[in-house]
This record gives sequence, structure tokens and C-alpha cells, in this order.
Amino acid sequence: MLRVGVLRRFIQCGLRRAAASPGRHLQTFPITKNFQGRTWSPVFIAFSIFGYSLGTSSEKQKEEKKVVKMSNPTTDELIPQSDQYFDENKYKEAYEILLDHPDRDKNVEILWRLARGHYKTAKEMDKKTEKETIIRNGFDFIKHAMDIDDTHYAVHKWYAILLDAKSELDGMWERVNQLHTVKHHMVRATECNPSDPTSWWILGCFEFGIADMSWYVLKIVQKVLKEPPTGTYEDALECFLRAETLQPMFYTTNHLWLGKCYKALKDNEKAKHHLNVAATAPVKNYDDKKCQEEALQLLKKL
Repeated sequence: MLRVGVLRRFIQCGLRRAAASPGRHLQTFPITKNFQGRTWSPVFIAFSIFGYSLGTSSEKQKEEKKVVKMSNPTTDELIPQSDQYFDENKYKEAYEILLDHPDRDKNVEILWRLARGHYKTAKEMDKKTEKETIIRNGFDFIKHAMDIDDTHYAVHKWYAILLDAKSELDGMWERVNQLHTVKHHMVRATECNPSDPTSWWILGCFEFGIADMSWYVLKIVQKVLKEPPTGTYEDALECFLRAETLQPMFYTTNHLWLGKCYKALKDNEKAKHHLNVAATAPVKNYDDKKCQEEALQLLKKL
């Protein structure tokens, strides 16, 4: 009973920071919580990248655009409009304008955006039953997209995110059982598009979460998985650096995680540099605010 209780508490702390706002394709991964005196990075247990959101896309958000309503828009017109709604944090509108598209069930670009919009909408909902319905619907869309095209990086990325979110609803054991599958799709996202910074960021968060597990939590997880996913601070650092090289300042939170990596690796000077970047960057949304707060707290410890 003790072990089950500890594992349950650990899992509940997990994955809630990733789907945030760096771009459009992603948006979701871990949020850290204090557990028996230790700070956890949820990334490990799945991918609820949900404390911070991840928004994925190597393109910077276009904040100046105005949404233009169109009658009978074509797919080429509708997708940019959906992306624009998404960039403006209008997640429900972003997926609703795609729902009735005649090519919805055979167009991968529409399907993964529907999944993304459902996930982000659910993340902001309070009612548990409604949130669960939205998450499961989102997973159905991304699963269908995967059946159509398993070579698309955004499909793998959002499949990892929605699979974790759905498995969380199905219980902690199911969530742990899906860890390998979740990581597989994260890795596939980077393989399908090595130039997407957010895919590397998400994978880095996962690697860090695994590396940051305490020995007793690892023992508990091994009761469920004989061979838990592997991860090191060095691997996580490589992912975060890769993301930053691809698109500098694509996501302020990447500097927070770079700071965490360097802190874990005992390189306090580099840790301070990246944490200062995260702490002083402009605050544009909730994720930026949480990032800044955590960076400031970590700086006090260096």
C-alpha cells in the first residue's frame, strides 16, 4: 500500500508543463512539484507537458495578424486562419473552424490541428467530465491522423501528448505502462523533422524527468516496468541546446530547462546565465509568468 501511495502521489505531480506557447505544433510538458522535499519534473511520467505549454512550431507567432472571416474558405485559407486563432490563444475557435471541413477525416494537416486544439482547450477547462470528453476526442483525431500518415512530425508529437493525457484518465498504471510509447513518438517527431525546436524541447524535458527521478521512485516504477525509459542530464542538455540552436529564444522556458540541466551538472555559471535569461524575458502569458517565477526561485539557490 505504501508503494502504491507513493507512486500515485508521484504520478499526480507529473507532466504538466509542456504544451505551452512556443509555436503552433506543440504546446505541452512538465510542471515541477515538491514531493517529500524533492522537486520533480513531471516530464517523466508521461507527457502531460502541461504545466507550461509547449506550442510547437519553428515559426514565430504572428501577433499582429487580424483574423479575417471568410465564406466557404479553402483548405489553404482555413489552416492559416486556424493557426492564427491558436497563436492568439483562441484554442476552441482554432479547432471549431476545422470541424466541418469536408476533407477533415482524410487531411492530416487538419486532423493534427484538431487534436492540438482539443488538447489546449481541455487544459484550460475546470469541469472534469467535459475535460475528459475533449481529451478523448482529441486522441481520436490524432490516432486517425497516425493511421493516415506515420511520417509527419506533428502527428507524432501530438500523439505523444494526447496519449499521455488519455492514459492519465485511464489510471496511473496505464500512464506508466505508456511511457515507452510516449517517448517513442517524441523521438520519432525529432526524426521526422530534425529542424523543429519544440520537438527537441519536449524530448529534453522527458530525458530530464527520467534523470531526475530519485532511487526510490525508480524502484517503484520498476515494479510496473521491468525496464523504465532511460534518460540523463547530458541527453536532456543536448536536446535543449539543439532546440536553442535551431531557433534562438523560440521559447523562454527552454532557458529555464537549460538552467536546470547545468545546475544538475554542477555548472553554476552557465546555470545562472540561462536562468537570468528566463527570469528577465518579457512576460506575455501564463507560461511565461510561471517560468519567470521558477527561474527566480532557482537563482536564489545558486
